[in-house]
Amino acid sequence: MNDNRLETLYNNLNQSIRNDCNEPITVAFSGGIDSTLVAFIANKYCDVELIAVGVTGSHDLDAAKSAAKLIGMRLKIIEINETEMVDKGLEMQKKVDLSGIEVEFMLPFWIAAKNTTNSVLMCGQGADELFGGYARFRKENAKKDLSREVKDLIERIPEREEKITKAFNLKLSCPYLNKEVIRAAENFDIDERIGEVGKVVLREVAKEFGLPEEIANRKKKAAQYGSGSQRAIKKIVKHRIEFLMDFESEEIARAIVKATGPENSGWVETTIMKNQIKATVKARNLGSLREAAEDFMACVSVAEKVIKD
Repeated sequence: MNDNRLETLYNNLNQSIRNDCNEPITVAFSGGIDSTLVAFIANKYCDVELIAVGVTGSHDLDAAKSAAKLIGMRLKIIEINETEMVDKGLEMQKKVDLSGIEVEFMLPFWIAAKNTTNSVLMCGQGADELFGGYARFRKENAKKDLSREVKDLIERIPEREEKITKAFNLKLSCPYLNKEVIRAAENFDIDERIGEVGKVVLREVAKEFGLPEEIANRKKKAAQYGSGSQRAIKKIVKHRIEFLMDFESEEIARAIVKATGPENSGWVETTIMKNQIKATVKARNLGSLREAAEDFMACVSVAEKVIKD
């Protein structure tokens, strides 16, 4: 390597992955550069199970199959239909309190965690934030505060990825979020990391590790689009209704959301705005929507009465 910064990043990423390879691991695998690189490196140190999740014909399944073949690793495919994808999303939301958008892009990770045969689940989370992989970073006049992006992600991990892995008694491994890896990446300025196609520095490191160029140069596709989870959920959940409810105080509004949450998780999304609750009720058909809305309002009525009494 001609650049000492690249060598430092190479060594730190290698060590970060190796640290969690004291036993067989599973990698949540999409076939993109992020997950393929960690799987490729981990395979030098321990047995690795690759799990790819998606609906039939989805981008991630095709990408995962081709990537696994290129790096010579076996792949476990979890292929589910659109209805099953929605059911899994509802199941996930009952266990982990996430927004609808978060459910859409975390659903493949949830399904991978549920189907792993190992106690460590490794993922590529953090690469897009650390190395500027998102397309929005390359737009004109874009905000490119990658340090803030990484910090915000690290703060969100315990409420999202860690909750999911803990639900299945797994250890979470995010090699790109290792402190030494972050420090090594920050030796490069933001524009160097992003480049014209995103994650330019990571792509160079991947090539140094020997990752096939076809994978190292792959463009990013968001998890919810790649796996087909967003399309499936939006196709099945066709009907929704919104309520905006005023209460005497923000304290009462928060207490009502807390009291009704367990019963309504998975089909009602709530947002608190001072003393107001905005609730979105979703269902597959109009009949179910009416029942869900009536049940929700009944829960709110009971909760409000109990809280005031």
